Amino acid sequence: MEDPSKIMAMKFLARLELLVLLIRPSLLPIVTIKMVQLSIKHGMSPMSPVGFTYYGMLLARLGNIREGCRYVRIGRKLLDRVGSNEVAGEVITIGTQVMCFVEPVQSANEFFLRGHAAAMLAGDMSNAMASSMTYAVGSYWAGTKLQIVRENFAKSRILMEKQNHLMWLAHQTPVERSMLILIGADETDLPGQPSFGEAIPYASMLICFQKVYMSFMFRKYEHMKASAEIYFGYNVNSWSLVYTQTAQAFHGGLAAYWVFRKTNDAKWAERASRAKFAIKKWADCNEWNFQNKLLLLEAEEAFCYNDIDSAKSLYEKAISSAREHRFINEEALAYELAGYFFMEFGQKDVSLNFFLQAHEKYHEWGAIAKANAVYEFTMTSMGASALGVQ
Repeated sequence: MEDPSKIMAMKFLARLELLVLLIRPSLLPIVTIKMVQLSIKHGMSPMSPVGFTYYGMLLARLGNIREGCRYVRIGRKLLDRVGSNEVAGEVITIGTQVMCFVEPVQSANEFFLRGHAAAMLAGDMSNAMASSMTYAVGSYWAGTKLQIVRENFAKSRILMEKQNHLMWLAHQTPVERSMLILIGADETDLPGQPSFGEAIPYASMLICFQKVYMSFMFRKYEHMKASAEIYFGYNVNSWSLVYTQTAQAFHGGLAAYWVFRKTNDAKWAERASRAKFAIKKWADCNEWNFQNKLLLLEAEEAFCYNDIDSAKSLYEKAISSAREHRFINEEALAYELAGYFFMEFGQKDVSLNFFLQAHEKYHEWGAIAKANAVYEFTMTSMGASALGVQ
């Protein structure tokens, strides 16, 4: 690309990408496609890697994940050939979000650190904060030991508070608070939640989702149901594809199956089925990250319809898959949900074993408060003698 006006246009569009993604996501396809068109028609510019990377995200968001990854790889190759250090952090960070859908998230998540380093080198503080925050959040959902996750969040928070960047803090804080509660941190140690009201609907939706998630994790059914009604009412149109969305589908689906089992209200079955469909689509591209999630959703579905034999098999498979793919957080959860299933059908000895395994795995993950909650529930439900406690 040699035309100065086109080069300037590409720089302007590149600066818009992240901004519209956060503030006006409906404009993202327009900006992205314009960048790709200019690059194809007038030749590549140092900003072209940004356009091709975001185009990959758009394709993946539309369901064509493999093709989206192909364009992400094109963006990375262009970064090496014609790209500028100025955009390296953004290209790596956005591209890594898509790659988390085809590669094991435990390894793919490490590329956010490369994005952070590249952005810091270029003085691109916005993308440096984005990559740092995304790395911390990703490490949480990937099942990294929670003490390490806590350190990741702390490093990210220091950077964002230094820059006084409330928007990224608003995105990080809901997950960070959940992590601290699971560890057993004191209420006074929890960071305050920045809020933009409904000015940024996606941030508000994240807060609501974490309420659903934490109520589910601590078995607060009524609070979870009320929060889920609000959460499922959000209609946040976003062209982004981020790994956090998989956690929302997975845990939102589990919550919906629980409500359906309690109420027999078909709308909750439909919500759960939509979540299961999304996870299945992702599992077709990446069994490592999504097989255990799909199996656990299918187990909960079978539980809802009293398909006892299928549920037994699916819980066992979900546990085995989570263990094989190193999601200790989801292995613990699968053990726990299997415990409730067997308890419901009167097999207390079997359910006791599953609850004890869940307690052990939550403790190993570092979720001490959650491990204690499982133990207390087991003591209350089965009696101290069942646990060998005098």
